[in-house]
Amino acid sequence: MKKYFLIMTTIFVVLFTLNIADAQWRSDTHDVYNAVTGLDVTIDGKLDEWDGIMDAVTGTDGTPFCGLEFEANGGVIKVFETYQTGVWNNADDHTTCFMIAWDADSIYLALSVTDDEHEHAAGAPWNGDGAQLSFVPSGNRAGGQTFFLYNAGLHDNGDVLLQNERTNGAPGLEAPDDFAVTRDEGAKKTYYEFRVGAANLGLDSSFSAGDEIGLGICVNDGDQGGGQTGQKGWDGWYPHAVVYGKNPEKTGLVVLSSNTPTPVEPADKLATTWGTLKSVK
Repeated sequence: MKKYFLIMTTIFVVLFTLNIADAQWRSDTHDVYNAVTGLDVTIDGKLDEWDGIMDAVTGTDGTPFCGLEFEANGGVIKVFETYQTGVWNNADDHTTCFMIAWDADSIYLALSVTDDEHEHAAGAPWNGDGAQLSFVPSGNRAGGQTFFLYNAGLHDNGDVLLQNERTNGAPGLEAPDDFAVTRDEGAKKTYYEFRVGAANLGLDSSFSAGDEIGLGICVNDGDQGGGQTGQKGWDGWYPHAVVYGKNPEKTGLVVLSSNTPTPVEPADKLATTWGTLKSVK
């Protein structure tokens, strides 16, 4: 009897340990993004057509997908993670907000990044202010799943940077058709706009309502000054899908919903809605 009890106890401990090891941190409020359809998106980095979407698509707590918490190294929950000699002061230093829409042909992603200093002197899109996107087209957020990785940014000289780092043999994104970025220095904001087609993700069929796709968004930050240039930290949505290894199990979940944008009467708009936060020059 004692031997049986010992064996069962050992099995329980092993299974419990494996479950803990396999468990991934998930946001309690912003784990799933229900993307809207019916939005006529032009890839120009201006985001005018996205007006109102930030307030319309929220987490389960009613707040936008903006300045989100994530699990950083050591299991610490943060809204920004510094790297090497990087320094982050507050939300005005660097904060990422995003919106997603879709149609039968493509998924569209808009990023609005508050950034006090734009810095990108390096040639690699990830090494400075820039965005990295990891897509898991199966929607199965597990280790070993096929993922697609795109890196993009705006060089200090004005050049648009786009790297198709992992395409698995599928066609990569091309600028300006699939990516545009603009910087509003006065507002201290950078706007990114992406279009990712079904073919870019290796899919033979078009997108439809109910489809689920894993997505990790890592927006890197670099600043001017000694020790602050290049990739010195990041935020976004499940950025550890990209940093400290490529981890498809650490993505968020995008659900392609049948919801369409609902116009908001001007009298009902708050002073801080998405449309009034930006003014691209």
